[in-house]
Order: sequence, then structure tokens, then C-alpha cells
Amino acid sequence: MSHFDFDYQILELQLDQPFTISRGTKKSVRNVLVELTADGITGLGEAGPNKRYDEDAEDVIQFLKSFPKPFFEDIQAPDELTKRIDQLQLQKIVQSAKSAIEMAWLDWWGKTQDQPLWKLWGAPSDKTPPTSYTIGLDKIEVMQRKVEAASDYPILKVKLGTNRDREIIKAIREITDKPIRVDANEGWTDIETAKQEITFLASQNIEFVEQPMPSAMHDELRILKEWSPLPLMADESYRGDENLEQIAGEFDGINIKLMKIGSLVKARKVIERARQLDLQVMVGCMIESSLAISAGALIGTWADYVDLDGFLLIRDDPFEGLGLTESNEIVLSERPGLGIQRK
Repeated sequence: MSHFDFDYQILELQLDQPFTISRGTKKSVRNVLVELTADGITGLGEAGPNKRYDEDAEDVIQFLKSFPKPFFEDIQAPDELTKRIDQLQLQKIVQSAKSAIEMAWLDWWGKTQDQPLWKLWGAPSDKTPPTSYTIGLDKIEVMQRKVEAASDYPILKVKLGTNRDREIIKAIREITDKPIRVDANEGWTDIETAKQEITFLASQNIEFVEQPMPSAMHDELRILKEWSPLPLMADESYRGDENLEQIAGEFDGINIKLMKIGSLVKARKVIERARQLDLQVMVGCMIESSLAISAGALIGTWADYVDLDGFLLIRDDPFEGLGLTESNEIVLSERPGLGIQRK
């Protein structure tokens, strides 16, 4: 039986540029690094908490402090780990912390097998579909400069949900015709506005619209899905425990984020169920280093789309191990576990 040491620390990640969506602006994020060591091998995990889901770095730390220390001693398989985490009776369950703990154990487990985790799990590929690159909200001319600076990225994701959405898209279309994915972040709060904006977007080479309306507006979202000429993807509407049959009535696909769903193992099972319901699958991220992105990229090998640019938005990523092809596919490492190491 292996004896585990369990440690954690704050990761202060600075963004290359301020990142704005309809809910606010970030210049940096405070993530949490988890280290799990046994038998001379250390597994790494990362929590990327988000205020939209009532989590921050302090919540992650508090969860980790209350985590039972002998927890890992006799765990033999990933499913067993996930089941045991779900059975914890703690005051507040912090999904991003759960994801980081599982990530660290899986990284450790892969290293003990001397195999990349994607090979141990039989992933369909060592790389993801092409990831989009996100253009946050800003002044029009600034957004245009960001688009020009992202010329190497073949797919853009543009944040909307404002009173100048058409102006933004028109300005971007002045300088590029590459495919765009739109994310309104719940910014259209009535169905007429949503229909008007989607009608316009349908003429602008838009692949799909992510979370057009607030997650609580179930009736409106069902009506919108039946009407929409563009596919609709659930983000804030799908955290991980919602009824997928209901989601399928409101959206054409789901955006799975490990920091929302709290588990790589669960994410794989959700993808299987989504396929049965003819839901498309996108794997997304918060603003994360390449450590957490490597875990998302592993899940992303089973997805239709990925939005895993979180590590591309930060300055001085403290980890390395991921590759990018010319078409912006994320390439998983051949190194054991998640294949990520400190710089």
C-alpha cells in the first residue's frame, strides 16, 4: 500500500491582455496547484475556480484542507477514486478542487504505469480537434487588433452579449472571413433579442452560438432551439448533473468543462450519454495553465469541438508538455501521466 503526501499552493496566472466577457473583466486568475506524491512519484492537478459557479481559490484551499489525508491509500482504479470523492460528506463541494484532485491522482497513476494517460484510456487520438482562440470584449478597434494578432489561429471564438454585438461582428468581418464561434455568456435576456441577434449571425459564417440566454430561462431556450438557424451550445446551462434529456430539448450540444463537472471519469461517461441523445460535444476550459488544459485535451479527443485556449491567454505558463499543430490541434504528450512538467 502506497503512502501519499498531499500538498497544494496558489498559482497566480497573469493574462497577456485583460479578458472581458458580459459578466466582467479579468487581468489575472488565482488557480490552485495540487501535488500528490507516493513511491517517489508526484502527480499534478490544477483547479481553475470560477465565480460564476460560486468558487474561488479560497474555496478550493478550504476544500483541500478538509480533505481526509489517508483517502488515497487503497485506491486501485480511476472509477474507484471518482466514486469515493463523490461520497465525501463535506460542508461545501468544490467542483474545481475535485477535478484537481482526480487529475493529480490520474497523473500519478499514469506515471506509475510509465504510460501516457491517453494511451491507458484508449483515447481515439493523441490530438484534439482544432481549438478556437477567444477574443474577449473590448473596444472595437482593440478587438480588431486582437483578431489580427490571432492570425495563426484558424477558428475564432468571439464573446458577445452586449448592446453592440452586430457592430463587433461587422468590424471583425472587415478583417477576416475565418469561422467564428459566438459565446453570449447568457447576455441576451429576452427571446426577441436572441432571435434578432441570431438572425444576423446566421449570415456571418458563424459555426454556432454558445449560451445565448440565461440558464434559468428553460421555456425560452426550448422555443429558441426549435427556431434557431444556428446550432446552440449549452455552457452555463450544463454544469454536469443536469438532466441531459432536458438539455437536448434546449440545445444542440453541450460544453463540458472539467472545472464545472469535477471529474475526467465523469466527463467521459457524459460524452457517451450525449452521443445517445444526438447532442454535439465541445470541451471547454476556464483560464488555466497547460497542466489543466492537458486534462481537458485528453477528454477533448472524444469531442466534436474544443475551446481549450486558456493556456494561450496567459503570460509565462509555468508548465510545458503540450504541442500545437499548424491547424491548432492540441497534441498530447508521449510522456507518462498527463505528460506535463514544470518549466
